[in-house]
Parts: sequence; C-alpha cells; structure tokens
Amino acid sequence: MLDTGDIADLFRECDPDGYTAARRRFYHEVNLNPFKRHPDQLLRLIEWSFCDWFSYECTVDASSEDDEDDEGFPRYRVGPDGDGRSPFRVAGERLHDCGRINDDQLADMRQIAETNFATMFWIHDSNAAKGRIVLEDLIRGGEYSVWCPPVAAKYDGAHGGMIVNRIAKVDGAWRPCGLPVYETRYPNTPDVRRGLIREFKRLDYHPDFPGLIRFFYGRAKDTGLDWEDMAAAMGE
Repeated sequence: MLDTGDIADLFRECDPDGYTAARRRFYHEVNLNPFKRHPDQLLRLIEWSFCDWFSYECTVDASSEDDEDDEGFPRYRVGPDGDGRSPFRVAGERLHDCGRINDDQLADMRQIAETNFATMFWIHDSNAAKGRIVLEDLIRGGEYSVWCPPVAAKYDGAHGGMIVNRIAKVDGAWRPCGLPVYETRYPNTPDVRRGLIREFKRLDYHPDFPGLIRFFYGRAKDTGLDWEDMAAAMGE
C-alpha cells in the first residue's frame, strides 16, 4: 500500500505546478525562521509532515480523476481547497481499480480519508498490555482510546505528557495514521494540562495542521508564543 510520501511523489509527477503551489503554501504557513539553522532531522520531519498534509487534506480536481496519458498513467491535478476528494482517497480508488488492493483495504483507506484529523493530545493513560493509549484533545476537547501497541509500550504507565499526531477511525478503532509532529513525557503535571487548555481557550486557538507545526517549530504567529514560551509561562 502507498504511504503519504508515495502519494505526494505521484502528484509531483502528475501536476508539478499544483504540487509546488501546495508545498509553497504549506511551508509559508509553517513559517520556519529563515535566519535560524534547523537540524536535518527537523527538516525531514517537516517534509514528511507536508506529505501527510498533502495526502489527507488537499483535494484532487474531480475532472482529472479519470484522465490518463497514452500509457495509462494518471494525470491527476490538485484542486481548490474543499472541492473534491483527497489525494489519499483518490490513490486508494486507483489502487483498487488496478487490482493492487482488495475490497477490505479500500474500505480501510476510505475510512481513514473520512475520519482522520490532527491535533495536540494530552496523555491520560497508556497500557502496553492492552496496546492502547488514552488521549485527550487539548484544543477541541474529547477523549480517544487509540490502538497502537508500539506507542502504548513507549509510554506505558504514563499519566501526562503530550503527543501531536493524526489519528483516524478504522473498523471502530482509533489508530495513528501519520508521523508524530511532537511528543514528550514532560511537562506532565495536571497544572500544565489545565494551563494549556485555559490558554488555548483564552486565545480561541484552533490551529490547522500547518499551524500545529508552526506552534512547535515555527514563529507561532497565531499566539505570539512558541512551545518554550508557553512552558516557561506556566512555570515548567
């Protein structure tokens, strides 16, 4: 099955202008400091985050979905925001039509395309034996029991800390479906959790996915603060 990097590469070949425009918009929104040297690991993380964002949140021009070149290669085009299906969904349909994935796999991809979202989660509980981690959405509210044995083992016994990632609901179970943007065990006190919720509510802060990355690694134009500023303000 294709990953989001493969999907981004596909559209870079099919519609280089649309792909370049989407990439430029993403990096503009992330707003990295151009005068600061960033570690290669961070740059790779942000590039992969672009692939996730492009695959799940951009849209495909519907008129291009059945367009092919003389050799049967798709000629997809990136469409306007909110007007079409995601590249992830369209790629899944194509794989199914070509016989490369079965009906069940296509159903999984459709569910991921329809239910995925990214946010800033607080860790309430993690149980390696059950393979589950219980996460609270700090920005929009709501609690999610997420099935992911490796992550549950990594944070086994944790009752605090933060994970910024994308999850989706497949066959009734929430699962991660992207690369974590940020994760940490500390700060992990109830006061920090309450402080974050209070600040986000006061600022009416509801970032999109590039905004989440900007909060941790960019110049945080939404709040005027970055993560270090927020932690310092709460005494951590």
